[in-house]
Amino acid sequence: MEGKTILYDKKILYAGGCAWAEPAEQHIMIELLSASNETIWANPYDKLTGPLLPRITTLKEGLTIYNPGVNFLAIPSLSALNERRRLLQVKLYLIGRDFEPDLVWIDAPLAARFTAYYGKKGALTFYYAAEDLDNLSSRAERKKLTEAVDLVITPSPKLYKKYKEQTGKAYLLSGGDLIPPPETEDDEPEDELVEKAFMEALQKRLEEISRIVEKEMVQKSFFK
Repeated sequence: MEGKTILYDKKILYAGGCAWAEPAEQHIMIELLSASNETIWANPYDKLTGPLLPRITTLKEGLTIYNPGVNFLAIPSLSALNERRRLLQVKLYLIGRDFEPDLVWIDAPLAARFTAYYGKKGALTFYYAAEDLDNLSSRAERKKLTEAVDLVITPSPKLYKKYKEQTGKAYLLSGGDLIPPPETEDDEPEDELVEKAFMEALQKRLEEISRIVEKEMVQKSFFK
């Protein structure tokens, strides 16, 4: 894809609720960012099945997928313990990589444990509020989340209204929700045009996010 994002030469940690094997728009944006930034996709909230040991996959230069493995204690009452264990695994992996993120991007409320930790260490943290992942149902829950991040960015007017009530650092992206092109094996011209339009809209969204993040990074470093 032509064009450059604004973010450059940053260390970016994605620590949300999506597995890399379940593609969404976030995957594409992180992959685009990896062209000019060092990015790690950490997925501590994957399914309970699969390999026991951590899996580390370098997809290409600048993009690493890290999965700490399944929960050894797959019991609902021990979910908090499992979350802390997985968080610790990710921290230890990043320490071993000498990776201190400049930016932490989450899109699952559960991942606020990451933002609380790395925000204190100077990283800018933001919550990408997407309707398919945001499962918070009360003002108190949203308030707690906004206190754990520096800002909230969302393409959803409905979620923007809810989070704007809780923080002055809520941003509504232009363009609304993006609808990915249908998966098809046909290379028909209209399918190619739909995919091209989707990718161009996604590029604009990433540039908009980058402008917001760049401005907030400057402000956070100024007030340190």
